[in-house]
Amino acid sequence: MALLPENATPYEIALSKAIEPTALVESGINAMRRIKHVSPRPSMLPFLVWEYGLGELTPYVPNLYQLIDQGVRWQRLRGTVSAVAIGLGWIGYTATIEEEWTGRTWWNSFQLRFPQLPAQDDPDLERIEGITRLSVPLRSQLRRGVHYFDVDAVQLDHNRLDDTYLDFESGIAVTDAGTLWSFGRPLEFEHELTEAEGSAIGNWIAPVGNEGIKWVTLTVPWVDAHYRWAENPAALRRAVMAGWFVAKPLWMRLRAQNGAVIGFRRCRAVSAVQQQLEGPYAFGGGTYEPAASGQILFVEAMTDFDDAAGVVCTEIALIVGATMAPGVKPGRLWLGPDQLLDGEAIAVKPVSTPLRRTVREQIKFLMRY
Repeated sequence: MALLPENATPYEIALSKAIEPTALVESGINAMRRIKHVSPRPSMLPFLVWEYGLGELTPYVPNLYQLIDQGVRWQRLRGTVSAVAIGLGWIGYTATIEEEWTGRTWWNSFQLRFPQLPAQDDPDLERIEGITRLSVPLRSQLRRGVHYFDVDAVQLDHNRLDDTYLDFESGIAVTDAGTLWSFGRPLEFEHELTEAEGSAIGNWIAPVGNEGIKWVTLTVPWVDAHYRWAENPAALRRAVMAGWFVAKPLWMRLRAQNGAVIGFRRCRAVSAVQQQLEGPYAFGGGTYEPAASGQILFVEAMTDFDDAAGVVCTEIALIVGATMAPGVKPGRLWLGPDQLLDGEAIAVKPVSTPLRRTVREQIKFLMRY
């Protein structure tokens, strides 16, 4: 654009046009107006973070491009549920906020309920914790994060059970801030007992036809043989073999990738069952209830927080007929590799499950015959 006066000579006009820089720099000037909004260079990101006042989020959000893109909107919504949703979205998570009952002492606390299990404890839990605390109002405090396994505290104030284990909710603290994390993961397996497995543990009846089962072949004491003479032979066989396991101590064995035993977890449910609507045991979308004549065996064990961590479980098996090593207290639910002796392994299943401090593994078997 020429800035010459109206009385400029032809020579001055020609000279001005010859040295006019607009054609050379106009595109660059226009690009400078959009450079930090469209495609900022990596070297510019720290300065943009400082300009937008997002520096306190950088320890928890590894992708600065994503932080800058939505950071201004997060600043405007800070202190609301929407800010938490935006912040967790930066690290690939969603969660529902559940506020504590206003009558509790810690009335200003809340918990996050995740629809999916967080991928890893470190560094994701610290990032979730940091982003959430910066997103909520100052008075609100993150107390807990849950997925699948959630046991609330029982209100026992002003009685003799106050301040017992029932007075605390499930979870374990693994970060410096002390937030509780209570996660669970179901592992379900169907298994048909083989003749080799049944013979090894002493619970095998050969398949029968219409001739029925002879009493001498039963694997249960006669006093417990509450079966009708007219029972279907095949159904009776399945019921007898399923009932054989009931009241016997069973253990889940967990192995690592190198073949070493990680540990043993005592099974908390061993029952002959039948499928029933709204039964107490859930498996594969259906529910089951205990039944004396049940033809299916349901077995369940659940690891505790911090039973094992930092190792990948590659094999799970049921251990039948094992005994505790001398000196091990009989009430122990988790045993180390050398604390359980003998026993036969059945229903061996390959898995690939990373064990974590915050996750309780709920292992279920549905065994048929």
